[in-house]
Amino acid sequence: MNKPKKMSCTYKLYISLITILIIIVVANSACSSGLSIGNRTSDTAHAFLVQSAQIIDEIDEATAPEGEAYLVIKYKIENLQNLSDSHRQWTDNITLEEGEEYYDPTFIESMENQLWEINLLEGEEKTGRIAFTVPEEIFDFKLTLTFPVSETEVIYQLYAIDERLSINVDWVLARLKEIANNKKIPLIGLVPNGSPIMYQGIALVPTGEVPQLFEDTKGVSDDEKRLVIEDYLIAHGHCVLE
Repeated sequence: MNKPKKMSCTYKLYISLITILIIIVVANSACSSGLSIGNRTSDTAHAFLVQSAQIIDEIDEATAPEGEAYLVIKYKIENLQNLSDSHRQWTDNITLEEGEEYYDPTFIESMENQLWEINLLEGEEKTGRIAFTVPEEIFDFKLTLTFPVSETEVIYQLYAIDERLSINVDWVLARLKEIANNKKIPLIGLVPNGSPIMYQGIALVPTGEVPQLFEDTKGVSDDEKRLVIEDYLIAHGHCVLE
């Protein structure tokens, strides 16, 4: 009788590597990172789209409590049904969390288009906002939407764009100081500044306007520089809701 051949070490190693790869693929599939801002999702009754997520300290007369800020999510809902969807409370279908913490929506009287309770006609879509009060040092959140008809859950991973005036001013001021220091180094100083001042993917100061803002803040105190930068950012639409 022929004895079964023993597996070689190379073959065992090959089988082990295949097993590990399968485990990694399965694990990655189970831990999907979710949808991003700009992604549209739907079931048979509704479509949903997160358009933006902003962190901001103040909305008109409403100022966030000390140590906290407002996370404002702008989103769009569309009725895909052949009948009206009457007065649905969409806030009941939206949850926001970070780690093990959950946050309830915050009603802000002066903020426009808060879709707390809306009526959608056949095929109609509406855009609105929902605000949450969150800790000021946290920027990334998970938003879960439960479609009301199918009860299907979808998850958006939100990397909120920070629009707070003080942080943006700090960022621009630090960048201008870098430019000033570079100009003191002969070789670097000969190279013109060819890039915008960016923060979290947003151009706070476009490339063509950096030299002028640098000149406007040169030779004055830091307090005066901050005032110039504040005026510039507000005039160019930063630190306000989209």
